[in-house]
Amino acid sequence: MRVLAVTPNVAVDRTLEVPGFAAGAVWRARSTSVVCGGKGINVARAVTALGEAATCAGLVGGHGGRLAAEAAAAEGLETAWTWITGESRTCVIIVGAGEATVINEAGPSVSPAEWSRFISDLARAAAAADVVCVSGSVPPGLDAEAIADLVAAAGRGGTPVWVDGSGDALSAALTARPFGIKINADEAGELLGCRVRSRQDAAAAAGSIIAHGVLAAAVTLGADGAVLACGDGTWIAGAPQVRAVSAVGSGDAFLAGLVVGWGRDLGPAAALQLATAAGAANALQPTARLDPGDVARLLGDTEVAVQAHAG
Repeated sequence: MRVLAVTPNVAVDRTLEVPGFAAGAVWRARSTSVVCGGKGINVARAVTALGEAATCAGLVGGHGGRLAAEAAAAEGLETAWTWITGESRTCVIIVGAGEATVINEAGPSVSPAEWSRFISDLARAAAAADVVCVSGSVPPGLDAEAIADLVAAAGRGGTPVWVDGSGDALSAALTARPFGIKINADEAGELLGCRVRSRQDAAAAAGSIIAHGVLAAAVTLGADGAVLACGDGTWIAGAPQVRAVSAVGSGDAFLAGLVVGWGRDLGPAAALQLATAAGAANALQPTARLDPGDVARLLGDTEVAVQAHAG
């Protein structure tokens, strides 16, 4: 199976481990990591760790773009970049005391011609993939409808497309009828105009989403687990208990596990189980990456139950 992992707004992720970090003081980092970043990059990294092939696609430009591309190549990630004139962003992640503080730059402005070229490049790359994941924000200056064009292009040849987004961009993406979506509780609440706090709330939200034409919808609840709804029913997973180092990228690892499980025809329950274990395993690391041994160990601690379809 080959996954095309799309990151419209690629970044350079600089992660600093700073034990006891708090704002308003001078600190020294215990360690520093610089990698190619962005939600889709994290998905590709996790898919690869789970034993499947992945290609990263995204917009890169300037010195930051060259650094991101070099970091991805050094890591051994396959890539299909679209180069632009703007400067790719840098994001700073400070990890300390089991929590992460994330500061995201907005990213470069993208011209209509550059976006059009990106969509064309993406359509060609999607034709060689078994599944496409579109994750994260669009660069500034583009309206929400741009993501709908991206999703439509990715799925034009019949390739299933999964979307992980938020706000107006997520609403627009749904008009392009992706195969599935993966969002967290806050994003689900914003999309539907309701509060999503419990597993029951999440099950109702996922059911509402698939009732509007999406074939599968997953809603994550952090340490409280996740919910997956599709035409066959609704499943609820309890997250295994772990001592988290950083939750950054855990949602992306969840999506990777879900897509891999679905692509392997494991069935919705087992795909949700793999996704939840992958998300928890990611939280054990200071940077967004998976140890397959952690995933295998946590898989047995991840319980999934079926309930009557909500919505």
